[in-house]
Amino acid sequence: MTFLEETIEATLDSNGQLRLSHPPHLPPGVVQVTIRAGTAIPARRGLADLLREIAAGQRARGFAGRSAAEIHAEDQARQDEDSERDRALDNARRDNASETH
Repeated sequence: MTFLEETIEATLDSNGQLRLSHPPHLPPGVVQVTIRAGTAIPARRGLADLLREIAAGQRARGFAGRSAAEIHAEDQARQDEDSERDRALDNARRDNASETH
């Protein structure tokens, strides 16, 4: 009798179902399954996780960050500065156009 054996990583669902990492390379038929708890694969950290960690570290160090009012004031100042620059460029273009005609 020939014994074929393959070890496959799998995940056990809460309902008792196994999700194999890949299909087994065994012929169809009856198999014997032994389940052994493996080391948990750490979840991949995403950008949102990193931002939450940074924010938690800042709070732990007492960094309050900017208030909504401060952010709004900076945005408004930036928009005012952009508008002033746009007006200056428009005036320069207008002056340049009148000099060439």
